[in-house]
Amino acid sequence: MTAPSGPVRTVTSRSAWHDVPRYQVRRFAEIAMAEAPSLAEEIMNEIRREYPHLPVVLDDSGEPMALIGIRRAIEVFVGHLEHADYSAGRPTVPPGVFQEFGRGEGLHGRTLDSLQAIYRLGVRLAWRRFAEIGQRVDIPPPAMYELVDAGYEYLDGLVDQSVRGYAEAAARRAGERLRLQRRLLELLLAEHHRGDPAEALGERAARIGWPLPEKVAVGVLLRP
Repeated sequence: MTAPSGPVRTVTSRSAWHDVPRYQVRRFAEIAMAEAPSLAEEIMNEIRREYPHLPVVLDDSGEPMALIGIRRAIEVFVGHLEHADYSAGRPTVPPGVFQEFGRGEGLHGRTLDSLQAIYRLGVRLAWRRFAEIGQRVDIPPPAMYELVDAGYEYLDGLVDQSVRGYAEAAARRAGERLRLQRRLLELLLAEHHRGDPAEALGERAARIGWPLPEKVAVGVLLRP
């Protein structure tokens, strides 16, 4: 059997958004962009209801940073749909904000499990709103299904940002812990201490989770 002659054609899947009239796409994006602030508020309120102990960090203007990040993520996602053919790549995740979320979890010694659950909650609420808008402007179901897939790909990007920030925070915490350990050992081996040594050493030991020993012995390891 001989191979076919001529150039090899690559078969690519056609985006369902190709078949949606541009005026419908623009209308969908306009409504979604206009509702981005209220959608962000809805997501934020639901997050605070589901996770009441989650700390709220404010920016310089007094607005919750989480709310700013949610709103910005929605606007970037919708803006990509409004200004470009949706099949031409995926929206870029806003840098910095979600990385900072992961960094905060790492610095406070928490895992990323709750943060990822929060992201999934946000995507679910966003999809519910987008589905309602899609019905209003008659976006065909295949295009909306494609939007769901894109939303979860976008979620993966948000998680990647947070994981990067979390890793940076973990490395920083490990370095700080090592520095505190070394300083505590120096104080334990010092002949004289300033102030109350028991109280000072006890506080330092508690910061790194070490029990304060009553006695300290020095050992010398000789290499063969």
